[in-house]
Order: sequence, then structure tokens, then C-alpha cells
Amino acid sequence: RRVALGSAALLLAGFAVKKYGVDGGMVQFDLPPQSLQGRVVLITGGNTGLGRESAIRLARAGATIVLTARSDAKGLEAQDAVRRESGSTEVYYQQLDLADLRSVKSFVDKFKQSPYGEKIDVLMNNAGVMAIPQRLETRDGFEEQFGVNHLGHFALTGLLLPQLLKSTFARVINVSSTAHLGATRELLQGDLMAPDRYTQWGAYCQSKLANVLFAKELDRRFKQKGIQATAVSCHPGGVDTDLARWLVVAKDDPQAAKELRDTNFIARNLALFLTRDVHLGANTQIYLAAGADGGLDKSGGQYFDNMAPGLLNPVANDEALAKSLWTESERLTGVRIDL
Repeated sequence: RRVALGSAALLLAGFAVKKYGVDGGMVQFDLPPQSLQGRVVLITGGNTGLGRESAIRLARAGATIVLTARSDAKGLEAQDAVRRESGSTEVYYQQLDLADLRSVKSFVDKFKQSPYGEKIDVLMNNAGVMAIPQRLETRDGFEEQFGVNHLGHFALTGLLLPQLLKSTFARVINVSSTAHLGATRELLQGDLMAPDRYTQWGAYCQSKLANVLFAKELDRRFKQKGIQATAVSCHPGGVDTDLARWLVVAKDDPQAAKELRDTNFIARNLALFLTRDVHLGANTQIYLAAGADGGLDKSGGQYFDNMAPGLLNPVANDEALAKSLWTESERLTGVRIDL
């Protein structure tokens, strides 16, 4: 029972890989130079993996990039690397720790005072943690996977709403995962922080479903208010990035090793899952950041995979669940999103 949710998610992921191919016939999605001139794109976790690749390619297209990282050393290194690889000087780093709401609020205050902080055209909620073997907590006492992957981004999005509304066409992109298919309705009901509910993969699946539900509810509220903005979610593909670090350290960590022995089915399927090159894995979020899907009129609220609408957990269409998650997220974070 402990691994049933994660097993289901990875089984579905493995099925998708086998049916559609590792990269689905994909090639790297590139944008014309200067096609995003004047756009401001904020990418959480932009120092590594998918976030860094997105920053490079969107900067090449002329966007002003603001990337975040928890560590100044890593963030400044990424800023310099993205500038060098993109040929753009309009790349900036700001420190942000999504596991600390004080850091989120401080980040927003500094962003608003910065030369590039007048507006945000694209908010890419990309940072995340995955499959932590033991239950850890954020500074605010939230289970870490849910706290970082969902609540931190919920608070960030809410606090940056004024900047988003200054764009002529804003977009929020929640980087989710096929793992959301493994989550049940029950995982997002009751006490979301109950310690006895924690499993390594169940918590990850829960947080990824929350990403999808948040995007859907945010987009619904944009439409209800007549706001020229959209929110979408996406699966980037199984990319071997730092997100999987808890799996890599198992050889040196007895507890992590035990978790992997207990979940050997998941580990075997993950070998199939983490096979896409990061250049291809970043395609969908770059595609969505550029509005190449048709943008405002066509795809608000949708979940994407391989630059097309993806297989969605039916629970993600539960509007009542999305509303209750929104209300509980406001209560937990203390951030009220005025929509």
C-alpha cells in the first residue's frame, strides 16, 4: 500500500514511453531570434536542468530572464553561464528558497524594486523536489515536497499577481509531471500535513496533482474576471536532472537505499522514465512560454506533454477539489490571491 500510488504513476509513465517513444519523435524546439523581445520571464530553479535550459533558449529569443536558485553561488554561476550561452546580457539572478515563506516574500519585495520588476509576462514555476525518502519539513512546517512544489509556488504566484496583471498577456506555467496520474482525490483532502500520510512517492504525486489543479483554478479565475492571462501545466518528460538526486544518493544513504529496495518496481520503471535529453525535456515549457500553442483563446487551464494536450488524471477536472485546494493553500501560506 505504501508504494501503490507511486507505482501507478511510474507504470503509466513507462507505458507512455513504450507507446509513444522516449522522445515522441521530438526535435529541439527553438524560437526565432528576438521573437520575445520585451517579454520578462521569471523561472524558479533556473540554475539547473530544465530551468537553465529554458532560460538559455528564451534569452536567445530576446526575453529578459530572471532566474532563481536557493544558493547565491549556484545562482550567480547560472546567471553567468546563461548570459554566455545565450549571448544575452538581459539575464538576472535573484535568491529564492521556496521552502521558506519569508524568503518568498523577501524575493517579491526585491523583485518589485528591481529595474526589471515592473511586470512579468511569463512566470515559470519550475523548481521542485522529488521522492524524498524520509518526511522532511520546510521552515514553515509543511511537508517538503508539497511545501516546495505547490505551496511555495502558490505563495509566489499570489504575491506576484500585480506584476502579472501589468502584462498585456501574462502566462503562468506550472511544471508538473506524469506522476500526477498516480494521485487520488483523497490525497488532497483532510489534513494535508498529517505525518502518518507520508510516503516517498505518494507525496510527490500529491504535489504534482496540486500543480495541475492550481493551474486550472487560476485560469478559471482569470477567465471569470475577464483578465487577459492564462495558466497551464505541463509534463517535461523523463529528464535525468538534479530533481532525481534522492534516487542517486541511495548508494550512500542506508535509509534511501532501503526505500529504493522497498520500491524496486518504481526504480525499474524510473530507468525508463529518466531518459529524455534535457534539450528535448525543456521543449514543452519553452513552447508554452512563447505562446506557440495559440495562447489566450485556445489552451488556458490545459495540461501539456510533448507540446500537445496530455493525458490528464480525471481528478484534475474536479472543480470543487481545485477550489478547496485553493482555500487550504491560502490558509496554510497566509497569502490571499485576490481573484
